[in-house]
Amino acid sequence: MNKRTLSTLFFAVIAEMDLVVKNLINIFFVSRYIGAEGAAAYELVMPCVMLASAFVALSYNGVQTVCARDYGAGDLNAFNRHKNAGYTWILLIMAALTLLFAAFRAPVLDLLGANEGSRQLALLSRDCCSIFLLCFIPQGIFSVALCLLYFEERRQLLASAGILYACMLLGDTYVAYTEPSMTGFMAVNVVSASAADLYLILSCFILRRKSSLAAFTAFQIRPADIRDIFLTGLPDFLEYGFTGIVYLVENIYILSRFSESLVAGVGVFEAIDNLPEILCVGFAFLVTATLGTRVGRLISASDGADSHAARVNLDAAARQLTRRAVLGGLAVTVILILFARPMAALFLTDQDPTALDSTVLLTVSCALGFVFYLLNSELVCYFKIISAYKYAHILYFSEALLFPLLFKLGLGEIFGVAGFCMARFAAELFTFLLNLCLVWKATGHFPLRVSDFRMDPILQRLIRQHREAEQ
Repeated sequence: MNKRTLSTLFFAVIAEMDLVVKNLINIFFVSRYIGAEGAAAYELVMPCVMLASAFVALSYNGVQTVCARDYGAGDLNAFNRHKNAGYTWILLIMAALTLLFAAFRAPVLDLLGANEGSRQLALLSRDCCSIFLLCFIPQGIFSVALCLLYFEERRQLLASAGILYACMLLGDTYVAYTEPSMTGFMAVNVVSASAADLYLILSCFILRRKSSLAAFTAFQIRPADIRDIFLTGLPDFLEYGFTGIVYLVENIYILSRFSESLVAGVGVFEAIDNLPEILCVGFAFLVTATLGTRVGRLISASDGADSHAARVNLDAAARQLTRRAVLGGLAVTVILILFARPMAALFLTDQDPTALDSTVLLTVSCALGFVFYLLNSELVCYFKIISAYKYAHILYFSEALLFPLLFKLGLGEIFGVAGFCMARFAAELFTFLLNLCLVWKATGHFPLRVSDFRMDPILQRLIRQHREAEQ
């Protein structure tokens, strides 16, 4: 991997890792300084957090994908319209969600199962949910801005991310060594996101308003622009939304079938899972930025030699990305399996054997399916780029909802805790097989080469639509 590619991947990871790093920091301090009940409470509130994250993902992935196409085609007017529409959408929806969850906090906590366990679990869940709501708006602004900063001065991207993570680490360390509490740890999230937003507003929205591609310059409610972002980001919304449903169902299932310790184990695993997830979201960003610009060039290319060269360039980029996904995924698999138990012990200090063992099993299951997870992510990113929304929706529904619930509940009933934990591997494997079947259906032949995944019939339709729109 050359220096340019490493630099691109590094900034891609920085641009998209904010949600997963925040979750990693949160669960580390909560589980280590409050204990297994704190980890369980945080996990019980995750469906609520995932719903908000679904709207954030819809906005930043939609803006990222559409703007990458605009940027590749050299259409800065469309780029500016879409970025402003993304900011407008995220501000409105995050404000509405904050008010909605605040007004119905009690029934929401009942639905999440927060009152099904001990009194301490209920109190910790209430504190976690109440404070985390205040983070919705600043987190939404931050996520969209970071994706846009990728297209310009990337030192600003690095600086804003550094402010967020430094504030979180320093704030959580202060809370941990003064008076550890769920309220304190969650409040650090709000302060940290607000500090990072303040830096972005000053540096991009005010000081460099006319030159920054990331600057929010006007409210944009033009339906066509919002629709472009919505349709492109909808698969990501569904992934997070479906994942939230899975969290809700599995938490209730675990509390009724197993114990709070397994809920804590799932929560700690979600934190460990954020380490490879950082690589995955960075890789997905790299795929979208790399293939998105190349598809944009193909769309704007004239017929003949230019079009052929653009297709060759697209295939070469896809082949290179796929090779790196396989090699990198295998390396992560080995590391996760070797260090599953030591990593679990970093978070769980209260010697809960059920929580510890289930965390290890879940980590091993994640490791075994990680290569398939990367390949599935690459394909679904490409489907969104070429507007193959139907296939992206099918994949997200299957990977984020259908297969996880099917295997977690089914294997859990047959094999107990071990079966429940190994469901992650089975879900990713079956999602990859489904991917092959979808490409087979779209192209008329089973995919044997990377170029077979180009989905020429759908790509050609996108090119025709672009040319008709120009005429």
